[in-house]
Amino acid sequence: APAPAPAPRSFSAAEVRARCAQGSCLVRCRRRLYDLSGFVRLHPGGEQLLRRRAGTDVSAALDGPPHRHSANARRWLEQYYVGEMESGDEQVPRGWLRFGLCGLGGADLRPECPGSGWGCHHSLLPQDLVDWQKPLLWQVGYLGEKYDEWVHQPVDRPIRLFHSDILESLSKTAWYVVFIVWAPVVLYLSWVSYTSLAQGNTRLFSSFTT
Repeated sequence: APAPAPAPRSFSAAEVRARCAQGSCLVRCRRRLYDLSGFVRLHPGGEQLLRRRAGTDVSAALDGPPHRHSANARRWLEQYYVGEMESGDEQVPRGWLRFGLCGLGGADLRPECPGSGWGCHHSLLPQDLVDWQKPLLWQVGYLGEKYDEWVHQPVDRPIRLFHSDILESLSKTAWYVVFIVWAPVVLYLSWVSYTSLAQGNTRLFSSFTT
């Protein structure tokens, strides 16, 4: 039988305020605490919007108005879960599940990133349709009708496509490498086309005029 998940770490309100004062962006949803420091630059609504909510309860903001966040956005939030507020520092509505996702109902969480000191949780067992520890290329073909659901559940984690290290290295490149490779090709073909037109040996739209 799998080992039970460790109890989430507890944080006091004073500790949360201290971390936010040091530049971290911690937010809570009821008693669940999330460290969004690594996500603020990716937030579609802008970094400052999240920074202004550091240390506060964002459950009302998730529900809107003006913008109600989708279930996928809430699953994304769960990737940054770090623990629970201490009892007394946050009031929990009656019937709220201690281990429930923020607005998604109950779910078991698989702890990852050991040694981070935060006990963060990157994987949500009910939502993970693939094994993120294995290459994806040989898994997506078995998703079937769940493929559309899977591609609309973004994650913030490194992924691997191939078993082969060589093929995997060839699948990744910096943006400027594409420019370095294709810019000479585009310039050469443009020059060939220009010189051909300048000689008058080529008629544009000749198929329409003859």
